Amino acid sequence: MKSFRLIIIGFYVFIGSVSLVLSAEKKAQLIFSEMSVKPDQKIEIPVLLKNVPNMAGIKLALKFDKDLLQYVRSEKSKITASLMHIVNDKHPGKLVIVMAGARGVAVNNQSIMNLFFKVNNNIPKPVDMKFKITELQLMSDSLKELDYELKIHPIHIKASDKTQSKSDQKIKPTKLTNTSEANSEANKVKPKPKAQTIHSESGVEKNKPDTKETKPEK
Repeated sequence: MKSFRLIIIGFYVFIGSVSLVLSAEKKAQLIFSEMSVKPDQKIEIPVLLKNVPNMAGIKLALKFDKDLLQYVRSEKSKITASLMHIVNDKHPGKLVIVMAGARGVAVNNQSIMNLFFKVNNNIPKPVDMKFKITELQLMSDSLKELDYELKIHPIHIKASDKTQSKSDQKIKPTKLTNTSEANSEANKVKPKPKAQTIHSESGVEKNKPDTKETKPEK
């Protein structure tokens, strides 16, 4: 009976030690959530981290399609309020984010920074866009680099409204060609010659055109 109890206790100790090892070996995750947006819409995209018990620094470089999104600004979250941060947005379609602090913070499926973008207005057809991570470094306050994995979900962008795009087009007035100008001039009513009233011998007034007889020269 005692041996059975010892076996049970040993089994639970083994399971506990294995779970501790597995939890310690969990990789950090950088997550961009899936979302659907419309043209000309202002959107907020959180940068999520998971399984990071002690984050004291991060360097994140990412790319995006500048023809679809326009970067506006960024904000730290409440968790990373104590960390300093720099965002380099000098090159359109590229962002470099650096955050660091003297003490690490625990982050588990929470936003470390919110990125604000504006969706471009001219989207001819629906398209899916993903952020491309070109560099990522995660550091603990003991200056140990943490392993990570990426979970980048797409952003579904709808097409622009066709009726709105048509109404925005301006119709330019067309100029009259030489032929049309000539026709319009020809259609104008020309004044008729005035008639001259003369008295005949019978006393009846007759209207004759205002013409002069030319006498032959002698």
